[in-house]
Amino acid sequence: MSKAHAITLTSQGGLTVTILTLGGIITEILAVNRDGVRENVVLNYPNLTDYEANPSFLGCLIGPVAGRSKNGQIFVDERVDVLDTHLHPNSLHSGTDGLHQVYWTVSEQSDQKVTLTYTPEDGAFPWNQIHYAVTYTVSAETLTIDYFATSKVKAYLSMTNHSYFNLSGNPETTILSHELTLNCSHFARIDSESLPTELVPLEGSALDFSNKAPLEKAVSSSAPDILIAAGIDHPFKCHNIANIAVLTDAASGRQLKVSTTQPYVVIYSGNFLAASESPSGYTFTKHAGICFETQDLPNITENPLDDICYLDAEHPYTHRTVFEFSPL
Repeated sequence: MSKAHAITLTSQGGLTVTILTLGGIITEILAVNRDGVRENVVLNYPNLTDYEANPSFLGCLIGPVAGRSKNGQIFVDERVDVLDTHLHPNSLHSGTDGLHQVYWTVSEQSDQKVTLTYTPEDGAFPWNQIHYAVTYTVSAETLTIDYFATSKVKAYLSMTNHSYFNLSGNPETTILSHELTLNCSHFARIDSESLPTELVPLEGSALDFSNKAPLEKAVSSSAPDILIAAGIDHPFKCHNIANIAVLTDAASGRQLKVSTTQPYVVIYSGNFLAASESPSGYTFTKHAGICFETQDLPNITENPLDDICYLDAEHPYTHRTVFEFSPL
């Protein structure tokens, strides 16, 4: 029998969020539409077995290092820390030893809040020196995720949540008609291995969502930045903390605002969802969901395109991401 169990949070306004202790996975966010109807606006699997494999990282906590890391190598001063590369030669979301596959402990729980903690008992250095705590809080129509970690040694950490949003409430439809607005200054060009190569201004690019536009406008573009990723799968440098991304679905009358203290958000338009089959044979439609992975710039310790922050005994890792839902 699996050790995983589900925790359901409900705000006084009625926003309901369900989280698994396996991987801290968000399986359900019941958000209201313009008619007052609540539906699940994140993609989910039909059974727990699918989550134990989770080929598309649905809804899970990602860490210790989010995104792709070249050859699985993380550089900390003169030390090279190595991440698992079984899933991808450049280490994708920390590989098979990532936080998305661990069982978290409930340390605090109420109707509107739960804190999950995890301290590795073994594992590779320095990841076994880190204590993690993640708190989910619902209030009104808002879900807040607080990330906190301490380390006995200097280490690099970049955590995120990997939920796929579809504001229609129907996973059989795509998100291409959803409209996106970004409060970001730059995005990272990527190479054929999806590793950032340079930061370029967002304005005037195929990924320019400074003004509200349908996702299909970018995803269907023949621009090299789009073709190399088969859609959107790029890091965006956040311009400030509040409303770095606003997603709207006119058909259902739902809106999502994303705010974060993280320096970047990797936006992924579900380009390969249809190619990732779960153990039960379940697949999603291509572009059935969009991820807002608030995190650090991927591969930054190997290719320092921006400032790098480390944690140690005196400097804990502390970040917050807020998902605010509202009817249009």
